[in-house]
Amino acid sequence: MSMLMGKIINRIKKEKFVREFKKFELSSDANKTCTFIGKENIEIGAECSFGQACEFIAYNSHLGQCLESSLKIGNHVRITSRCRITCAGDIQIGNDVLIAPDVMITDHNHGMNPTISGGYSSQPLIVGMVRVDDGAWIGRGVCILPNVIIGKHSVIGAGSIVTHDIPEYSMAAGNPAKVIKKYNKLTCEWEKV
Repeated sequence: MSMLMGKIINRIKKEKFVREFKKFELSSDANKTCTFIGKENIEIGAECSFGQACEFIAYNSHLGQCLESSLKIGNHVRITSRCRITCAGDIQIGNDVLIAPDVMITDHNHGMNPTISGGYSSQPLIVGMVRVDDGAWIGRGVCILPNVIIGKHSVIGAGSIVTHDIPEYSMAAGNPAKVIKKYNKLTCEWEKV
């Protein structure tokens, strides 16, 4: 097979893959080891790249519970290896976001009634939202839980668990993540809080 024919076949395969999504810019690149579930609920902007073994899940239903999920990833987003994003409601990742390896982002949780037979996994999902604004940097091994907004140009330190909103131009770390520094635009320095 000629090189030109190989390029044409690869282009056709990519276009077929892209048509399955709600939106997927052809300029973005998904590693062949990535998993996408619920592609019709996923929008991916231009010039994005995804590392090995990432999972992007936008559920339509859970144990008969109808879900209207929407997972939106902006332009110029870099998500590195082994990240897992699970959406049952609304997850929005802005433009120019950097996500390090082994990050988990979820906008939902299982029901919390301990008296229901079948355990927690058989309960309806409690659905929320997550928003990661433009220019944020999410460090390695971070866990972002439901109903959180991470402000633009914020940094979340490695291994942190984010349980509440983080303001823009802030640096947060810990379990639960707390703001430890804020960027001073006048001095152009990160200052301890």
